[in-house]
Amino acid sequence: MSNSILTGNQELIRDINTQSVIRTIVENGPISRAAISTRLGLTKATVSAIVQVLLDRHLIREIGSDDTKKGRKPILLQFCKDCGHVISLDLSTETVTLMTANLCGENCSIRQFSAPEDGSSVTDFLITHIQEAVDHLPESPYGLLGIAIGIHGVVHHNRIIFLPYSSYENTDLVTPLQEHFHVPVLMENEANLSVLGEWAHCHNTNEMLYISIHSGIGVGIIMRNQLVKGKNGYAGEFGHSIIEIDGRPCPCGNRGCLEQYASERALFAELSAIKGYPVTSEVFGSLYHENDPDALALMDRFIRYISIGINNLLNTFNPDIIVLNSVLNMYRPALCEDITGHLHNTMKKYCHLVPSTLQDTAVLLGGVRLIHNQFLYPNQL
Repeated sequence: MSNSILTGNQELIRDINTQSVIRTIVENGPISRAAISTRLGLTKATVSAIVQVLLDRHLIREIGSDDTKKGRKPILLQFCKDCGHVISLDLSTETVTLMTANLCGENCSIRQFSAPEDGSSVTDFLITHIQEAVDHLPESPYGLLGIAIGIHGVVHHNRIIFLPYSSYENTDLVTPLQEHFHVPVLMENEANLSVLGEWAHCHNTNEMLYISIHSGIGVGIIMRNQLVKGKNGYAGEFGHSIIEIDGRPCPCGNRGCLEQYASERALFAELSAIKGYPVTSEVFGSLYHENDPDALALMDRFIRYISIGINNLLNTFNPDIIVLNSVLNMYRPALCEDITGHLHNTMKKYCHLVPSTLQDTAVLLGGVRLIHNQFLYPNQL
């Protein structure tokens, strides 16, 4: 083995060890050097050297001694979650939501704006509002660490591949932001970000699905503690599974897709046609609580369609838990129980269907998690 190859391997191992140590402190801190050594199987000298580097980089800090009864009290280490800031964006068809947070999704500030109608102006719009947010961030060792963008469509390698119902499908959102702010800009499908957010903050499991129902229907997939995106980013396009042969046309090119019958957009559009006036989410909620027969019938049909789709997901993925996010949960609190009642698959007893804890902040906190991982564990992306 040549010296250059040996040196390269040693550097890689050192990087991996460093990332393992910082991950252990993030996930288990406050924790002592000795406890890290025991958990990771690294020598105390190796851990001490890595810890000193992390202290010098202001990524961790010493916070005092552990309360032990015997011997010298070990010094505890804690992750510096405020060492830098993240900006996370949720770009829906109607609104742009912007969150600032520290690396652990805390100290959050959220603002929401109406989305620009002209797709050509969206980048200037984003730069203006992001810059305003950056100007109000408190000082920190690393400043702005990155920007995450949640897109309600298919994303692959930071490029929008398919974005129905939007005017900026062909717009490059990443390059202008990177050039202006000089930080990494990571773009991802909103259901993928949502499952990351919910998984990181709410559920201790390594097999999880997150169903996001808005203008379309997407699924974020965590399998073996990894986000599953597919070869070209199309994994989880649940709304484009066909449930009606030769059914309603869909922007994806097929007919009879689930989202043409069970998305919020489809439900509200159908009720608008029935009533003869625009039906928004709030109007639907009012009609439903007034026991309007049309709203009740559409809710019941939604439950039937979604239960068919979830039955297929159970057969395909066999997850531990499925999280459902829809505004309809707010109008029908027992929605998940009612959907479960329509599942006749024997596998349902092994899987729990629950409403989203984070709701629409899941995509924003998932974006924070994306930047968190990119900054702390770049070799493991």
